[in-house]
Amino acid sequence: MGKKLLMREGLRKQKRGQLGGNGLRSEKYPANTRCPRCDLHFEDGVWKHADSNRRTEWRYKLCPACTQIRNGITGGIVHFSGAFADIHRQELLNRIRNVVKETQEDRPLERIIEVKEDKDGILVSATTEHLAVKIGKHIQRDFGGTLHLKYAPEDKFAFVQWHRDA
Repeated sequence: MGKKLLMREGLRKQKRGQLGGNGLRSEKYPANTRCPRCDLHFEDGVWKHADSNRRTEWRYKLCPACTQIRNGITGGIVHFSGAFADIHRQELLNRIRNVVKETQEDRPLERIIEVKEDKDGILVSATTEHLAVKIGKHIQRDFGGTLHLKYAPEDKFAFVQWHRDA
């Protein structure tokens, strides 16, 4: 099994609340675990936004999304191309941010890793394949265009292409 595949399997375990990452340890994150980077906390088997008024002793450990970003593991990529994407670049970026903001209220581990803009369009990397697909579908619904989805289910990865010329 390749290194990336092992890392992805470790990521799946972390998202289920299990520590380890190489399959050797399978215990859950302890209660009152808090991510030092993004301030999420692990409670009742779920990563949640931290309640700032809550007084407790925290154990600090990176959450699965921050671990994934640190290790450079992308769950999905969305590529926006065409004349429309060039002309309405800022509108597309604003809509992407809005979709992510709406999603993070219920699913805080779904995040944007990186947004790259170049002459070929916009390339968005996401922590999960679900977020990549959701972004693509929202843009297609709001702006029309052509949407292509390609999945690699064994790797839990999605490549989403959106194109519109005018």
